[in-house]
Amino acid sequence: MARGDWRLEQGRYDVLVGASSEDVRLRATVTLDGEPAAPRPVLRRGLSAADFDERGGAALVDRTKVSGDAVTPASGAAAELLYRACDFGTGVRTVRLELAGGAGTVELSAGGARATGEFPGTPGPYDCTTVEAPLPVAGGTHDLRLTLRGPLRLAHVGFAG
Repeated sequence: MARGDWRLEQGRYDVLVGASSEDVRLRATVTLDGEPAAPRPVLRRGLSAADFDERGGAALVDRTKVSGDAVTPASGAAAELLYRACDFGTGVRTVRLELAGGAGTVELSAGGARATGEFPGTPGPYDCTTVEAPLPVAGGTHDLRLTLRGPLRLAHVGFAG
């Protein structure tokens, strides 16, 4: 689900049938061919912060009081997020971050481009605001790395050409 859509993962899977996990009565192994992962169309949809491929030091929190997810550094540490195979089309010039919470720093890197920005914070943890910064990424498909420092909450990352 990291790419914002369901797909069938390749691999061998055990199917167990029984009254409970302690009382398995039938077992079979199936092998699925799966579907290759397509690059993320980040220019069209952007990225939900919670749709990362890998993370370190990050915690999922509420985006609002009623729905959605955001990402924040866990226990005061830095949060490292990796989004693999982001399709930047013919290239982007701007990144838009939907943030809330306390003051902090966001660092981004993709395709050799880097950007660092200070976030002044919002009155409350659910008061999302959009912060825009230059991020000139060459066209094509690249991994995107984000580092969050401070008590901020990242909800969404968008891009513009």
